[in-house]
Amino acid sequence: MIAVMNVDLVGSSQLTAAKYKSTLAALEHYLEEMKQQYNFIYSVYRGDEFQIATRHPDTAGKLLLEIKLWLASEQAGLPLQCTISLALGPGTVTGTDPGKANGDTYILAGRTLDSLRSGQLMINVTDKKIIALPVICHQLSYILNRLNTSQISLLYDYVKNDFPTHQYLAEKLSTSRQNISERLRAAGAELLPEFIAYTQQLISEDGPV
Repeated sequence: MIAVMNVDLVGSSQLTAAKYKSTLAALEHYLEEMKQQYNFIYSVYRGDEFQIATRHPDTAGKLLLEIKLWLASEQAGLPLQCTISLALGPGTVTGTDPGKANGDTYILAGRTLDSLRSGQLMINVTDKKIIALPVICHQLSYILNRLNTSQISLLYDYVKNDFPTHQYLAEKLSTSRQNISERLRAAGAELLPEFIAYTQQLISEDGPV
């Protein structure tokens, strides 16, 4: 089983030439760093869309969240919403450019992205209809897209650091544990580890990782 993720940056065409260039450079740098951690291949198309493919689908749920939160948290120089389509299914990951690959999972990721509204995220499993999955993805999209930059940045730290203790985040951000706990609760942070666990369950039900 593989995971293929297509991501479209929302509103990138409205950026100035300088902002567009710096954002693209930050994105390329970020993807290069993440490639080492998650062992994936990627390609950026036209500067506003990129595709990732990995042989490790068990990491895809966390990777999806990290990318969405990283883009929205001003890490790239300004907050950017993105539309994400993640497909899980059979296939191979070879070479360095997923855009040159073919197969049902690649096709599903691309076609689903084309059907989504701006800012949505969606997960599909090839040859499998899971009724609860669109509902879960719509709800999570709704919650994340309505958070402010401060909340998004906190969630990014929370996910990036593998859901550390609230005390750890408090010390990192020079604030109180109570403040962190209240902010995480208000941002719906408890949903994120459950979302990742659910994506991993999809994989275990569909076949070996």
